[in-house]
Amino acid sequence: MPRFAGRWTFAALALASVALPAQAQKAKDTLRLAYADPISTVVEYDDTKPETGTTARAVFDTLMCFDREKAEFTPLLAKSWTRIDDKTLEFRLRDDVVFHDGSKFSADDVVYTLNWVIDPRSKVRYADTWFGWLARAEKVDDYTVRVIAKEVTPVAMLQLAVPGNILPAKLHASYDNRADFGRAKPVGTGPYKVVSISSDNGIVLARNENYRHGNYCKPAASVGNVHVMLIPDRNTQIAQLSIGGIELIHTHSKDEPEMLAGNPDLTVTTLDGENIQYLILDALGRAGNPALSDPRVRQAIAAGIDRGFVTRNSVAGGEATRAVDALCVKTQVACDFSSKPPEYDPAAAKALLAQAGYPEGFATEIAAQPGSYELAEAISGQLRKIGILATVNKQNFAAFRQKQVEGKSQIMLGGWPIRSELDAGNIVGYLFDGSPRDYSRDPLVLKLGAEAAAILDLDRRKPLYRQLFDRVNAMNYVVPIATIPDVVVHAKDLVVNPAAPHAKGFSFIDVSWK
Repeated sequence: MPRFAGRWTFAALALASVALPAQAQKAKDTLRLAYADPISTVVEYDDTKPETGTTARAVFDTLMCFDREKAEFTPLLAKSWTRIDDKTLEFRLRDDVVFHDGSKFSADDVVYTLNWVIDPRSKVRYADTWFGWLARAEKVDDYTVRVIAKEVTPVAMLQLAVPGNILPAKLHASYDNRADFGRAKPVGTGPYKVVSISSDNGIVLARNENYRHGNYCKPAASVGNVHVMLIPDRNTQIAQLSIGGIELIHTHSKDEPEMLAGNPDLTVTTLDGENIQYLILDALGRAGNPALSDPRVRQAIAAGIDRGFVTRNSVAGGEATRAVDALCVKTQVACDFSSKPPEYDPAAAKALLAQAGYPEGFATEIAAQPGSYELAEAISGQLRKIGILATVNKQNFAAFRQKQVEGKSQIMLGGWPIRSELDAGNIVGYLFDGSPRDYSRDPLVLKLGAEAAAILDLDRRKPLYRQLFDRVNAMNYVVPIATIPDVVVHAKDLVVNPAAPHAKGFSFIDVSWK
């Protein structure tokens, strides 16, 4: 029996193996797809889960688009920019952009959005991560804005280009509860406008016919309408895709593409959008497992995992995964390292555990978020071979993040979007900042990270990050696993661009009809 058979209902398997009449919405110019995790807003500042981010990028725009292939910024809402000094950027804005409701875009919207996000009263969850460097935004004139940093910040441009969606100032400010803006009828300048959003019918988007300020990096929409449906049950998603009830699903399972390959109306696209998967080990011992505070135990865990094997055999698009040797890849800005994690060596791992006083191993828990469950199980299986009984705690995204920031996870299988977080300093600032989510708080790592974050000169930053990532590898605070591609299964009359230049994974603007 195929190894996936026990995981799916008989009905789902039957539907996948029989070519049923296609009911794709090409004639209606409507893409239908499923989200498993409900989203009540399309504003990423209010809800940071990946599904919200995908939708927000279709509805809103940033000042610039970053072309990851050319490693350059392209104009979007801003037509040009100038560095006034080490802490000040000046942006000249387009004067021909309108929001979906017909109101004019201007400097007021940029100034309002950026200052609102960093206002502590706004309670934007990742404000410090995204814009902790920002002191204020100032209006120079109707189409000129100055963005002023608290200190020298090499990642400022990238942060403005990727998470910095611009909101309509007057409309957003008109809500007593600002969160109501994103769940009522939100308005942006992006390639899609919101038609409706509800818990019953999901999210309906329509192409913005006035989207004329895009470019090759963020083009206008090709598909006329998008209907995002909430289908929490995975078997139901697969069944609906198989019979033409929806046209596209994301997949993180190795088995799903194999299972669906028997349906001649479907195809699989592996997107050139990568995440680094990594294990965070509780070196501080805050989560109640003293074994992980021992460097020999952490080294044993790293040596006990065949990183290439677990990813090739447990994740969708496994043939496209690449084992990584640090928490960045060298195509990222400022990424550098000269070491690597221990080679896979189960015998050496067992010897290290014995030296540390755990000849019979010990029990621990791996926290995993949606999309990583199967990889976590594969890693758990490898650790059992060296005597570590690692059970997998499958959590939803919110619970996973909450437990992380509270410092309560023994081992976490985390993911970092290297396609959008294009500077090595981003992950350093997130994982090694001395906050509760920092599970090592190594003084040397903190010192190197702070020094690198205060330098604009790339030639001076890279040696500091080389020392930092080498230190993390030497102490095995984090075990980098591999890069994981973004995989979608979709109707054959859809084309999904696998290598879009914008700095994100799957986007509705990457889809067109044949």
